Amino acid sequence: MWPIERGFSTAEWGFALGPSFWGSGLFERGARLVLDAVFADLGVYRLEARAVDVNLRGNRMLEKLGAKKEGVLRGGFRDGAVVRDHVMWSILAPEWQAQRLNRSTS
Repeated sequence: MWPIERGFSTAEWGFALGPSFWGSGLFERGARLVLDAVFADLGVYRLEARAVDVNLRGNRMLEKLGAKKEGVLRGGFRDGAVVRDHVMWSILAPEWQAQRLNRSTS
């Protein structure tokens, strides 16, 4: 997690999970705890994330967490000679709070 604007009103987060943990539910549980802390304790209003376009699991999880796809950053990821696009996602504090409220009343 790192600030994009002073005072952490906008921040970006990144994450990596080893293949042995894929599909275990660990990321989703951990991400929800981090999102709770980011919005409640750090006072972040807008949280951004980027995921390489071919990372279907990562993009799907961001969507499942309630993030909104904002666009594609063409050529935003380079790994040696391989260039890929990044998908830009964001979630706003009021959206996260509403989602938490909906989950607690379900």
